[in-house]
Parts: sequence; structure tokens; C-alpha cells
Amino acid sequence: MKKILTVLSAVIFGTAVASAQVLSSQQMKNTAWIGFGAPIDGSATFYGFTDTFQARFDRGNFTIEGMLNWSFLANYDNEGDVDNFVFGTSNGNPLSLKYGTRGSSSYHAGDNTAPTNYNNQANVSNTIQDSYYVNFIWHPKKNFDIGVGTKLNWQVGPAPRYGNWLWESDAHVRQGGFSTSYDDRSGGAVQTSSETTGSYKFNVDKPGSADVVGFIPYANKYAKRALGVRYNYNSKDLKFQIGAAIPNGFNTDDPAVNLGIQVAPVNWLSIAATLEGAFEEKANFYSGATIGAKNFILDLYIAADSLFSDADDDEAYGLGAAINFIIPNTKINLRPEIGLNFFENSHYDFAWYTGAELSFAINNKTGFNLWGSWAQGSKDDRWADYKVSKDWNGGHVLNLRPELTYDFSKNTTFAVYADFEQRTAFDGENRKCWSSGVFMTYIF
Repeated sequence: MKKILTVLSAVIFGTAVASAQVLSSQQMKNTAWIGFGAPIDGSATFYGFTDTFQARFDRGNFTIEGMLNWSFLANYDNEGDVDNFVFGTSNGNPLSLKYGTRGSSSYHAGDNTAPTNYNNQANVSNTIQDSYYVNFIWHPKKNFDIGVGTKLNWQVGPAPRYGNWLWESDAHVRQGGFSTSYDDRSGGAVQTSSETTGSYKFNVDKPGSADVVGFIPYANKYAKRALGVRYNYNSKDLKFQIGAAIPNGFNTDDPAVNLGIQVAPVNWLSIAATLEGAFEEKANFYSGATIGAKNFILDLYIAADSLFSDADDDEAYGLGAAINFIIPNTKINLRPEIGLNFFENSHYDFAWYTGAELSFAINNKTGFNLWGSWAQGSKDDRWADYKVSKDWNGGHVLNLRPELTYDFSKNTTFAVYADFEQRTAFDGENRKCWSSGVFMTYIF
């Protein structure tokens, strides 16, 4: 019961556990995953086995942490059949694996030029994450940190959650997954080994660039793959954080800096803001607030991408809200969310999503979690000018994911989940997929 209630409390009192993606305290942790899945009209496919090891060590004034994923996974040909199994590091995850892989880079999900049954591929690139991370953090004085790493993950303020680390039991897109621009490796949908200046920035998706488009990332993580410095004060009466980071891809000819600040003057209010890519015309801005305490907490956030660009149609704006509360006289936690996205280009209409998460403890060892979301993509009104595209719309995504968690011991937890996703692309192409699997997490 204690472990399950700890998880529920983490959901209620901030998203540190649910979205941290790096260990919050010194420990060693191993998560093993095995899973299956298929399109609704296809045969079940074995996705394989992956083991993820994470470790954090605090020694004196230093913190060293790292993670590595080793995978034994199935590859797929264009028909979705198992081709062979590959051993090695992996940056895929259960959400992306259930759709298979692209057979050709010339097509994107929802592309009207691709075959209508094109491998049931549907928007998996927004789930790509690192196959490893390594961070080194120095604490020269109390509350002061200097860090360099591939996944510092320093963040301020609330934002829609993207799911936990790569293979953990809730590793799925919370927001509904209706954009392809989000890549949590460093902030840009590129190979990190070949990043250049500015490539860490997000691009604004337009209708038609993916099967369902709308979500813009929230830049509340000011230090990801970066060199970062921060002051983080935390007391009973006041919480304050201010930091800056030089992102991967920085150079002296075209500098960019990320900035973040958060202040909680009282225990029921926290206000935060970040600027990703300061001194760059395509900087991304975020502002968020958390209001409430104990059994009721309200999260609010607003964000803008490509904020200072001179281009006429590359800016996008998003806002959203979520409520965490415990139903009175129960141990049931409920978190409904809603998000809206708007575009500078007047031809694009707005996109939106709504979702909710339900969690409760069944007994002292077993917990239940259910996530569901609906997302409606953006439409380009110029599609009506052509016969082939006059019936196109923004498309939509429906996602349901029940999960059962069992505390086998104080060190070992099992989680069994099922995931269903139905996507109707902007061009009317419909895709339905499911996946299911088992996680075993052991904390040393």
C-alpha cells in the first residue's frame, strides 16, 4: 500500500515522478519489458524484450547518473511480419513499436501519396527518446548546481506529461500524440550526433505534415542535453529556482541560451517561465502556474513556438490546464486535462485535445490506472480548393490505456497494461492498433 500511495501522491503533488525521466534520488533501478501488439485487423506480433538499467550515485559534492537500454527486438518488413531480431541499444518504445517501422523515408504518416495501407504507420516519431543518458552534476555550494549531460532534464512548472522514461510502465504519449515535432532527446527531431546550431529547436507542424497535427511542445525543460547552471532553493516557506543552459548545438557564431525561473512564495502557488533559444528568432516561450494544495491542484500553462521569427506563418501557440484531485472520502485520484493549439498561419484552424487519468489502490499491493485521450488535429482551409482534398479535415486520435500494478515485494513491482489507439488521418485514412505487455521493475 505504501508504494502505491507514494505513486498516487506523486501524481497529486507535482509531476516529478511521472515526468522526471531521471532518478530523483540515489539508487539503482532495473526495468525489464516484454510485449506484443498488432493492427486491429492483423495478427499479433511479438515485439521482443528490452532491459533498462538506471543508476544514480551521490558522492560528496558530485552526482553521477546514467541509463542504458539493451534490446532484443523484432524488425518488420512492409507487411508487418517478423523479419529478424536485433540485439543492441534502442531508442524505440512500446508506442512506436506497435506500428512497425517506415519502409521508406520518402513517405510520412498520413501522406496522401503513400499507399493507403502503408504498413499501418501512424505518427511514431514523437515517441523517440534516447537509448542512454549520462549526467555529471557538481554541487559546489548548497542549492547550487553545475551540470553537463545528455539528459539533465531540469524543468520548471507544469506541462502535459509525455509519459515516463523509455521502458517504464506508463511510457506512452499522454497528450494524445498528434504531432511529429516532439523529440525528447535534445529538443529537436534530428540525430543528436549530427546536431548543428539551432537544430535543438522545434519546428511548427503544418496540417498534412503528419497524419494528425496540432500539439506544440512546451519548453518547460530548460536544460536537457546541455551544460547547465542553476540555483535551487527549497524550504518550507519558499521554493525558488533560476537557471540557464547552453544547449547541444551551440556555437559562438550563432549563440543560443535557455533560461528558466520558478518561484513558490506560498505553499499553494507556484509560478514559472522559460525561454528556449534566447537570442534566436525562433525562440520558444513557456509560462506555467500551479495553484492549490493537498487534495486539489490546478495546473495552467501557455506556450509559444518560433516566437520572434520574421516569417509570416511559422509561429504556433498552445495553452492548457489540468486538475489533480482526490475524490472525497476515497483514495481515487483523477486528473482531467485539456489543451488548445493555435497557428499564426490564418489558413490553419485550431487543434485541441482532452484526456483524463484515473488511479486508485485496489488493496495494499495492487493499484489500477486508466488513461484516455481524444485529440482533434488542425485543418488547412486551402484543401477545399481541390477536388482530391476537399473532404480532408484535421484528423483525430483516440487512445485508451488501462494498467494494473502489483507490488511483489518492497523492491519489485510488476505492471501489466493494454493500449488501444485509433487514428483517423487528415485524409480519412483510418488506423487502429493495440499493444500489451508486462514490466518488471526492481530497485536495488
